[in-house]
Amino acid sequence: MRVLLLSPPYLPEYMRNARCDFVSLSATQWYPILLGYCGAYLEGQGHTVRLIDAPASGLDHAATRKLTEEFQPELLVVYTGRQSEDNDIAFAEPLIEKAACRAVIVGPYASINPEETLSKCKVIDKLVAGEFEHAVGELAAGAAAATVGNLVFKQNGQLARNSARPYLTTAQLDAIPFVSRFFRDHLDLYRYKTPSEFYPYLDILTGRGCKWGQCTYCLWVHTFVSGMTYNLRSIGNVIEEFRFITQEMPQVRSVMIQDDTFTEQRAQEFAEAKIAGGLRLPWSCYARGNMSYDVLKLMKQAGCRNLHVGYESADTVVLKRIKKGISVERMTRFTADAKRAGLRIHGDFAFGFPGETIEGAQRTIEWACQMNPHTAQFQLMIPFPGTPFYEEMKQNGWLTAAGEPDMPQFSNAQIRSMAKRAYRAFYLSPRHAWKCIRHPYEHFFCRLKTMSRAIPAMFWKKWKV
Repeated sequence: MRVLLLSPPYLPEYMRNARCDFVSLSATQWYPILLGYCGAYLEGQGHTVRLIDAPASGLDHAATRKLTEEFQPELLVVYTGRQSEDNDIAFAEPLIEKAACRAVIVGPYASINPEETLSKCKVIDKLVAGEFEHAVGELAAGAAAATVGNLVFKQNGQLARNSARPYLTTAQLDAIPFVSRFFRDHLDLYRYKTPSEFYPYLDILTGRGCKWGQCTYCLWVHTFVSGMTYNLRSIGNVIEEFRFITQEMPQVRSVMIQDDTFTEQRAQEFAEAKIAGGLRLPWSCYARGNMSYDVLKLMKQAGCRNLHVGYESADTVVLKRIKKGISVERMTRFTADAKRAGLRIHGDFAFGFPGETIEGAQRTIEWACQMNPHTAQFQLMIPFPGTPFYEEMKQNGWLTAAGEPDMPQFSNAQIRSMAKRAYRAFYLSPRHAWKCIRHPYEHFFCRLKTMSRAIPAMFWKKWKV
């Protein structure tokens, strides 16, 4: 079957492939990682596949429409976003009617409330909630809707939902052809970039889900692969992919491992195998702020470059309330250990957690500046429906009409003001000025476009969340 995987056009540089969707100030574009694995799986099953990532490719509606019509798909797989859902449906449905093809919606955002999303559709009649490679593969092979696990579909004017299918096992994950090969063949790698990685870089997954799996605010943990689940590819399979990238994709200068959290045990096993295999390709990963110094040092020896760490807040009450599971003191010690090991850190901080106060937010700003990670972002919290965070905020009446945090002791306006203050405190500081002096290309000259966007955002421009 001819299958088109589509990340539809929306706003310029809109990023729907991350764990939250927005127009990035830094012009970051993660790869369409979940569509990529689906495409690699479908090609392995013998289908003819095309992937169009319109936002990353700079394609507008007309250009994307033309490419879709030229491909003449028999099955259109639409990956929707939180902000762009109405746009995505409105764009896809005329194409489906014109091509007289079948269609299905996929992705974590569509998995929040599949019935509500599907009820918006007039033409599209299928949606996969959760992991979707095998479900889409069964649809492409002609399976009846009622037999496909994870599928929500319309039948005789009514919505039906099939039972959930088991998460993919190690054997099933290993059986999917390398996503790196699929991206090489289908995408312009130079369209994807992030400040923490060498350019060009590549995204891969070595496992699905999060071993901790309890943070109340996390979309993927509560809609895609739920709970304390971390299903892994074999280390040998991952090492072979790194060898493939090294040999067959020499333009790739680093790899970002997009596992929700690369655990200490996983990091140790991977680092030891990578060293033993003589592979020098740099890599980065997501990490919880409680890894030991010995493992951090081993990761550095294995070519690890950067850790993406969710610190969230310096307010101990907030950390307990969102079930972060790590203390401020432990994360502070971890940060010092990571720096001692020679690793960089991109720190994720956020404002708008349930019960947060202005004083607690100020402690977060001071803490971020004190720890001084290599780079930092200060996000306005997004209460995703389907998460415990959203339910708590909704039950307490702490959401605006647009679904943004707004609490009596910490209003939406104050939350926004504190986020701006955080960026100014971190990036308009002597410490950051010293980074710019020491590494002018990395921190200044290659980020002029980012700075042109960041300065208005830090002072007068209102952010969209």
